[in-house]
Amino acid sequence: SVYADLGTQVTIIEALPRIVPNMDKEISQNLKMILKKRGVSIYTGASVQNIQELDGHLCCHFVEKENEISINAEYVLSAVGRMPNTSGLLDTGLPIELEKGRIMVNSSFETQLLGVYAIGDLIFGSQLAHTASAQGVYVAELVAGKKPLVNLLAVPGCVYLNPEIACVGITEDEAKEQEINVKVGKFMMSANGKSLITKEERGFIKIVAQEDSQVILGAQMMCARATDMIGELVTAVANQLTVSDLLRGMRAHPTYNEAVGEALEDCFGEAIHVLKRKK
Repeated sequence: SVYADLGTQVTIIEALPRIVPNMDKEISQNLKMILKKRGVSIYTGASVQNIQELDGHLCCHFVEKENEISINAEYVLSAVGRMPNTSGLLDTGLPIELEKGRIMVNSSFETQLLGVYAIGDLIFGSQLAHTASAQGVYVAELVAGKKPLVNLLAVPGCVYLNPEIACVGITEDEAKEQEINVKVGKFMMSANGKSLITKEERGFIKIVAQEDSQVILGAQMMCARATDMIGELVTAVANQLTVSDLLRGMRAHPTYNEAVGEALEDCFGEAIHVLKRKK
């Protein structure tokens, strides 16, 4: 998105059926529309065959839906994940198990070698800086004989583009797969005063709550300052707070954050700034 905003012609080739595939389907759909509007070409379900250097430029050959396509470019950015660099980290003969280059640990992040712990990208799981940092604090508290406070299951996922994307917990589709009855509240940011003032792109905030208990199970945001606002919902998911718990707090106007309150109210049809849903 940065290169596109600077005037560069950008082509995205994604192997999976949609971009940002680990997030809410609606986020993928909205992001695709926004990027296409900015002139970004997007191919999904595509498999790169090879990249060749021809006459001073690069030619990327890939297959999308059985169609062979070639794209010429000055540069190719490969962003297909990362692996831990354990080279020279461990002495030979140490009883520390590795699998696919990652160190194996138990639920307390302890390796097979008593008193030796591993966290972050060295182990399997979320490859995020804030996850590694939280794991480090968790281990330090364990070593100090304290009960760790942080809930490592409530991990915020953030995408830093314009508009920002942030998520925590489960999506509506994941709730259905797990056979959990949920209520979903949604607020379109086109009706948010601060978004109108700052002329933001299309966006929304979505809250997923358990139907009977009102416990918040997840949240998905695609709007300005989403990566800052997600903290409130991370706290809610980590502490099993309910929709009513979060609605006790007043939100300032005009702010992006007041849209969180609207989405919470919409979970049970009580929002006052959204059109009533058809039954």
